[in-house]
Amino acid sequence: MKINKRIIITSGIVLFVLIAVIYLGVAVFYQYHFLPGTTINGKDYSNKSIDSVEKSIQNDIRTYYLKILERNGGVEHIAAADIDLQVSIDGDLSTIKDGQNHYLWFLAPKEDARLDVTVTYDETKLDYAIANLDCLNDEYINAGVAPELTYDGVEFTMTEAIPGNEIDKEMTKQYIKESITNMDAVLNLETKNCYLKPLDTESDKTMQDTLNKLNSYLDVVINITFGEKTEVIDRSKINKWLSVDMNNNIILDKDAIIEYVDSFAEEYETMGRTREFTTSFGETIRVNGGDYGWWINRTAEAEAIISDIENLNSCTREANYLQIAGAYGESDIGTTYIEVDLYAQHLYAYKEGELIVDCPIVSGDPVNGKRTPTGLYNMRFMFTNYDFVRGSFKKKLKYWMVFYGDSVETNIGIASCDWLTSFGGSAYKSAGSLGSIYVDEENAKNLYMQLPGKDFPVIIYDYKH
Repeated sequence: MKINKRIIITSGIVLFVLIAVIYLGVAVFYQYHFLPGTTINGKDYSNKSIDSVEKSIQNDIRTYYLKILERNGGVEHIAAADIDLQVSIDGDLSTIKDGQNHYLWFLAPKEDARLDVTVTYDETKLDYAIANLDCLNDEYINAGVAPELTYDGVEFTMTEAIPGNEIDKEMTKQYIKESITNMDAVLNLETKNCYLKPLDTESDKTMQDTLNKLNSYLDVVINITFGEKTEVIDRSKINKWLSVDMNNNIILDKDAIIEYVDSFAEEYETMGRTREFTTSFGETIRVNGGDYGWWINRTAEAEAIISDIENLNSCTREANYLQIAGAYGESDIGTTYIEVDLYAQHLYAYKEGELIVDCPIVSGDPVNGKRTPTGLYNMRFMFTNYDFVRGSFKKKLKYWMVFYGDSVETNIGIASCDWLTSFGGSAYKSAGSLGSIYVDEENAKNLYMQLPGKDFPVIIYDYKH
């Protein structure tokens, strides 16, 4: 046990002596060297002697150059040799070293000592070096290229902006001289706001938002149905209607959209067209004139298209109409209509293809210039117990169904007639109307009760058969 105790004591003494020797050796080293963490004017000189620091400073002076960072990635330099840069050390490195406690080297705090230096250079040579910088040379200065939004056939894209490099020359010269005097390593002209037009990142973000919105408009698909046909509005059409103003506001070209609506309205509208019609006698005739047929509300339709695009509303819908017809296609009469044969003085009414009224009539008196107009008309209104007044002619009509005219004084329609006892044949020659069609009250009631109140065709023709 005594031997083991002696070994422990001996080992402890040896370890203590070893640590003391190491400590004193390091303390002696730092008697002539700067402590760890020592920086002078921002540069690390840890563990260096005064002599090596002086040599390092002199080397830094010889190899010094100012790195000038420019817009669009440009980099230029001004070297110490170009301007006869001289630096004199006004401070004393020994003073900085003597202020450090080398015995407490293991507790050395990080500190940045300041060493006063005086920088001089040849003003003429510096002015010459500055004058020869590309960033100040008018030959290399440009206003830049703003980003643009273009359609590439699939989507809108934004071209890359090329910022202009127009520069405040006097401000730039001042910052260069200050940087050299301070022996700064880098001068960033952008962060110093030397450029006349700063990078407009906010504007770029706004344009990106506009780009995203434009492409969201292109994703809209509007299907306007016309029976079995469909007018498709997709990006191939929408892109032509979109533009952007100088404030990045999206403009939908309403005039172009109206022009487009006009183009398909010409194809699908049927109002006023001549049609082939198969009569109740089985004959195919051509009927022209009248106001019946599909009639698109072009202004409302253009506004609906704009609304669908702006609200990102992809949809399938019908067009906006001022007037509808019974069916789509070349034969738009449908299966519910009234047929009036002036030659035979007869009326036929069909509801969904079924004959519901078949009766004689009395039409307008052609001798007195009151001939019933032929053509294909749209049933506009149906009234009951109507007070009909036309000059001295006054009647209380149980049923009055208007299909022609633009005022109460000119309206022509189908009237229930309780003052005549004979219909058909040549009755119109002696008891003809003012242009309207007289039917007996029972058949007038059937028309009124069984047919829609409006918007179905009334076909009137006068063909000998």
